[in-house]
Amino acid sequence: MNTVLPLRLSPTECTCFRMRSAARRVTQIYSRHLAPTGLKISQFSLLGFVAARGPVTITELSELLATDRTTLTRNLRPLLSSGVIERAATSDKRRHELVATAAGRALFKRALPLWADAEQEVRTAMGPKLTTDLHGALERSMEKLTAL
Repeated sequence: MNTVLPLRLSPTECTCFRMRSAARRVTQIYSRHLAPTGLKISQFSLLGFVAARGPVTITELSELLATDRTTLTRNLRPLLSSGVIERAATSDKRRHELVATAAGRALFKRALPLWADAEQEVRTAMGPKLTTDLHGALERSMEKLTAL
């Protein structure tokens, strides 16, 4: 069903604006909880994926996270600089894989309960029904938007 939108919309009626506003508020909650580790939520997620996946290429990680390589590379830079993730050479000199170092795995382990506290705070604030509905809506949205 196509809905004809009026020529002028208020910015608050914009789907992107609403999603980004909600995401910023949720990000603030996670940032507050993760502050003792020095990790941003985006860095926590990257570190977790790299630690869980083992050696993973930037291309594979980019596809897994549905993000472009430029953004991913920018977000990886502080993790590489701090030594919690490192590049591991492969037999193909043009291809590098990312691995979590021992320090990275320890940092992730220390951050995990803080992340869980943030997750619980968000879920408690939204309630179980809204949380479930939101997760389902986001999953369906990603499926539809990926098809574009």
